[in-house]
Amino acid sequence: MDLEKYRRLFVDEATDHLVEMSRALALLGEDTAAEARADAVDTLFRMAHSIKGMAASLDYDAVSALAHRLEDWLEPLRGGSALSEHGLPLLFESVRALEEMVGIVDESGTSPGPREDLIARLSQPVEQEMADEPGAARERGAAPVAPPPLPRWVRVRTKAIDRFLAGVGELVQRQSCLEALHRSAPFWEHQREFGDELDRMARVFRELRRNVLDIRVTPVRRVLERLPRIAGELAHQLGKKVRVELSGEEVEADRAVLDHLDDPLLHLVRNAVDHGIEPPEERERAGKDPVGRICLSASAAAGRLRVRVEEDGRGIDVEAVRRRAIERGMLLEEVAEDLTPERISEFIFEPGISTRDEVTEVSGRGVGLDAVKRTVEELGGTLTVHSEEGNGTAFEIEISSMAALQRVLLLEVGGERVALPVAPVEAVLAVEEGTVERAGGEAFFVWKDEPIPLLDLGERLLLPPPPPDRAGNVVVLEARGFRLGLRVDRAVSDLEVFVREVPPALSHIKPLGGVAVLPDGAPVFLLEIGQLVENFV
Repeated sequence: MDLEKYRRLFVDEATDHLVEMSRALALLGEDTAAEARADAVDTLFRMAHSIKGMAASLDYDAVSALAHRLEDWLEPLRGGSALSEHGLPLLFESVRALEEMVGIVDESGTSPGPREDLIARLSQPVEQEMADEPGAARERGAAPVAPPPLPRWVRVRTKAIDRFLAGVGELVQRQSCLEALHRSAPFWEHQREFGDELDRMARVFRELRRNVLDIRVTPVRRVLERLPRIAGELAHQLGKKVRVELSGEEVEADRAVLDHLDDPLLHLVRNAVDHGIEPPEERERAGKDPVGRICLSASAAAGRLRVRVEEDGRGIDVEAVRRRAIERGMLLEEVAEDLTPERISEFIFEPGISTRDEVTEVSGRGVGLDAVKRTVEELGGTLTVHSEEGNGTAFEIEISSMAALQRVLLLEVGGERVALPVAPVEAVLAVEEGTVERAGGEAFFVWKDEPIPLLDLGERLLLPPPPPDRAGNVVVLEARGFRLGLRVDRAVSDLEVFVREVPPALSHIKPLGGVAVLPDGAPVFLLEIGQLVENFV
């Protein structure tokens, strides 16, 4: 028996069930109607039952035992009785433990260790409120409502899709090479007919590539649905109340992109609960609803995915951020006075900047948002923040919705061609050498009345220097929260390319973010801007 195949199936199915459980837990943590709470308990029970059966069939005994005990614990609640305040944290912990155990199976293929402590607590009788919620109990024997029909689907491993996509990409490149040969060949009898066939072949290949790329996409719901449960659990620990709203869950993006967004979104949500949302009594004094609101929304346009995490909390304390930036030597006091609140707010993305005086399990160490921004930039995306003191903060991630297909700016540097993601590029300028000013070994030029640091890309890549009288171009872009200029020999064009992983032999070279094949068949490296300018900004 192919155990690997069944292990993969178990992980995929269990992950889907855990997403449903997270959604149900989020409902239980809110002040929802009795019928909705009863539905949530039923969902938790059914998902625990399914995980128990699947785990037992593959001898994942610890997973099966915990799911079985959770199922037994939930049984008395299925009549609709209200869950006590002590029961909800236990449910949060149980679902989180199941997530961790499934993660161990996914990563190592081995059965995780038992959770005897948690099982012992789940063995205690369920604590219920004295009175049942009116209307919550279900009439026995009532006909169940038929669920809506589900779309038919089949699971395909990402690596298999990637191999198929790589093959399609190779076909597209070979077709482009044929077109180049056709254009350069001398006239012959069937040249026109051959050209027409090449055009038809190009259309077929483009359609095939679009269809293959569609296989890679999955709804953003995949990463959003567990976040309400995580927010509710953290809020309960901190003595706060939150309501999480989701919108745009049906927006689709490359599953590889969503996998990389999992941790950044988790941190932004935890940051919203801990730093943003105030305790209920503080919100009431400010005239707000004691229940804080966190809105997670997704949208897509022109091949770009936008995910927004917005809360109606206290907003960023700009003066506290300004003070910390000065204390840590990141900002001169006289310069800080001239910066706008929006610019000061961007310092929260710098390592070591935290407005908390005390260190807790959740925050105060000044780490987190810098890692979030770094991850997003490594994917060729941007992270921005908008805040209004007293009214809340919004973080917005913008990133290519497809990891394999990216729009890039093709550059010539030191006799070589390289590419940059288009997203962070603000302008391409012709800058004469006479307009470049130098001070203390650093170069800069003025653009829109702002001094812009200048980095020689060829020098950074250890390529041969250009002629001393060259003019060249400067690519103005935003990296790590700062605007800078990259000096290049020539900006050639922007185009859409299929990006593959860097070959293993070159993976240790940090600035390389991928490799693509141009329409003429030549390979070109895609540079990762964050790594490229490290230690410069």
